[in-house]
Amino acid sequence: MSESQDNESLMEQVAQLLQEREKWQEEKIRLSEEVETLSEEVETLRGRVKKLALAAGQTDAAQVDAETQTESNGAAADGDATNIEGADGGHGNPTIGQMLQNPHDDAVQLQGIEALFQQQTQAGDQADAAPMLHSSLEVSVAIFRNHQTNWPLLLKASQFVSVLLAEPAAQQKIPAALLQQAAEEVLAASKQVVEKAGGSAAQAGTPSPSKLMTWFLSLLALLLPSLEVWLRAQAKSEAFVQGLMRDLISRLLSLHDAPQETLVLKAVQLLPLLPTEAWIQKACLEGGAIHSFSLAGQRLAEKKGGYPKGSNSQDAQFGKAVRAAVRRMFADNMELCCQALGDTFVSEPTICLEVIDELLGQEAQKRGTFRALDEHFEILGKAMNLWAFHQRKALENPEPEKCSSRALLQKLAKLVQAILGKLPPQQLLKRMEEFEESEVFRRIAVSTVRESAQLRLQIAVNYTTNNVIAVIVSCLQMLLRNYEKSETGGVTTETEQITRTFRLLDDERLPVDAWPYMDSCLDVCLHILSHWSCTNPSGGKEIDPSSAAIQLVHAGLMDALAELTDPTGMGMELREQPPQSLVRKAEEALQRLFERNGPICVFCMKHYVDSKPIITIGCESIANDPFNDNLEMQQEAVTLLSSSFEKFAVKDQRLGRKLLKALTMLFEASYNLVVWFLQQQPIGSLPELQSLDVHIEAVRAISRAGYWSAEDAPLLPDFVAVLAQVLLDAVEGHLDVSAPPSGSGRRVFDLTEAEELAASCTASMLHLMLIDPTPPTVLHCLARSLCKQDSGKKDSALEDADSRTLSGQTSEEAVNAVMKMMQVFPSSDRIQINCQHILTSLLGE
Repeated sequence: MSESQDNESLMEQVAQLLQEREKWQEEKIRLSEEVETLSEEVETLRGRVKKLALAAGQTDAAQVDAETQTESNGAAADGDATNIEGADGGHGNPTIGQMLQNPHDDAVQLQGIEALFQQQTQAGDQADAAPMLHSSLEVSVAIFRNHQTNWPLLLKASQFVSVLLAEPAAQQKIPAALLQQAAEEVLAASKQVVEKAGGSAAQAGTPSPSKLMTWFLSLLALLLPSLEVWLRAQAKSEAFVQGLMRDLISRLLSLHDAPQETLVLKAVQLLPLLPTEAWIQKACLEGGAIHSFSLAGQRLAEKKGGYPKGSNSQDAQFGKAVRAAVRRMFADNMELCCQALGDTFVSEPTICLEVIDELLGQEAQKRGTFRALDEHFEILGKAMNLWAFHQRKALENPEPEKCSSRALLQKLAKLVQAILGKLPPQQLLKRMEEFEESEVFRRIAVSTVRESAQLRLQIAVNYTTNNVIAVIVSCLQMLLRNYEKSETGGVTTETEQITRTFRLLDDERLPVDAWPYMDSCLDVCLHILSHWSCTNPSGGKEIDPSSAAIQLVHAGLMDALAELTDPTGMGMELREQPPQSLVRKAEEALQRLFERNGPICVFCMKHYVDSKPIITIGCESIANDPFNDNLEMQQEAVTLLSSSFEKFAVKDQRLGRKLLKALTMLFEASYNLVVWFLQQQPIGSLPELQSLDVHIEAVRAISRAGYWSAEDAPLLPDFVAVLAQVLLDAVEGHLDVSAPPSGSGRRVFDLTEAEELAASCTASMLHLMLIDPTPPTVLHCLARSLCKQDSGKKDSALEDADSRTLSGQTSEEAVNAVMKMMQVFPSSDRIQINCQHILTSLLGE
């Protein structure tokens, strides 16, 4: 067993050593090529330094001998020049003449280019002359045209032209047409090298394809800046640009073997040298150049075990070149940027990051860019599709924190926020409606509204025309669903994905939890209600479909508020309880909804009878505004409050007190309401366990009346009659004459309960006698009611109570009823005193 384990361990070590050996071999090859390239560059620089030194010496000598020069010397010089011109056929150099006479001879061309290279690296004024530069470049162009299969010759020609064009002001001395021709021939030769490099390896003694292509790309990098005018003319340079993108860069970087970093870097550095013309950018995109070097960069990353992140100078240079190329190809071109984010480069986060940076930069340079992107290019839809792709990619990655998709999501969130922040309020809400199924988009939109006080105010003020109510309430409901328990009792898959994604964003403006976004939605609702309250000081005593409160309720705000304040009472199970700050804000929104909105208050209390917060806030609202001059609403409110009192008062005394306070304010606001309630809810018909607290409050409300106007005098008979009936019903069953018949089902109250009600009734009777506007109307009505006469039968005695007295029988029966009442409650001082005052009044008549 141990021997087999040792063998496996040795095999693993051998495999690791082989991998390391392969890496070291690749590194050795790369370093060898770099050494060769650097050696050539060193030789070139040495020659140029020597030339400059000699030129400086000749300049000094010329200054010393300037005064001794004679006209004969000038004539001799002219003669020499004439002889040279005659010897080489008019090109000023015999080597150039021989090369032009034998354009297809490989040996002559190789010998000539070496001689020219030697002359160029030596000092001499003739090498810098415009005719000499023109002729040298002309023969070099001929080599690129006629010897595309001779790689050593092409390499020498490339090196010579590179040195030639690197001379100070050399390109300004050469005709643009010749430079254009040179670029076209170099491109043609490069295509041939790429085709052969993809098919077979280089022969011995010839330069490698990568080395030759490196020189070609360097040469193109020298030529392109001087051809800007020609390149901008699409009709003249379109074929060249398309060939450069499609046949050279794209094919070069898409070879099966992973390209060298130097070659990739050279190819990438070509793109920023092209003019920023829209047609050139489009050709670059359609030719596949951007896509190709992106793939090449990925292959380099795989080869090195990770994408270059600036660990050394070359990595930093490569990353900088990639960014410069992408930004150049998408600069000031919104259409291409949107195309890249929409479908072309969705799977390439590196490109997308640079495109997003370009869009952000465009808005900084030109205001209105984001609005144009939204209006003409549907950038938000493309951004959310890109988000969905990279969200899935990031979550599937075993290390999402290190995934490139995470950086793209962070940048994408910044872009969407920036665009939404620049949109008009109406357009912002329209986009939120269009993306109603995307919680990510709505979170970003809500956070944008939260960060801008001006935007929040504009949205709230124009609620009647911009549909903000429906949008914000639907957002609130969507966010609240995140905390509903799933069928398995855990978190839904969608909620978990969104939570993980926002955790990866690590942005304070975009919290992970949904609670802060709901808080922002409630802020908008409160702004709307505040604005409506300021513009409608009279409140909402009548139902107005256009009012903010009615629209919010119709949109479903009450459901969300009820679930936030009392999820258990609403039959809803949440995974976690909302923060207290959010609950308080929801309660504040309920208060704003109910304030001076009687119909809404009553409606909500009627439909949310099990929600204690709604009942509590409804009580407080009714206590502050008891619906004066609206008897029908008061009646409905009394019915709701009395039923809620029976439901909650026993277990929640605080709520019970609030309910009684609201009932008291209602009863005190309307005498008719008291009569209606006592008639509709006679205490004799109450169930056994129902309390008398509400009836007591109704009776007490009468005793708090400050005065009774003459206009309300016709109501007194009904008031007195109903009070007397309540008083007699309270003691029914405790007097022999009032004992209910067997099996009647009428309730007999406990004396303790009946005592409070009887005391309140007698106190209210005395108060009515004191404030009677037409005495002794109340006294007469009381006497008749106590002797069980029908208060509805009014005779002339009620019409003229001052001139006539009660009959003896009626007065006697009323006195007897009061005396029996005193006998039922012998220990109640309040009842005894009140009854004595009533007896005094009756006997006084």
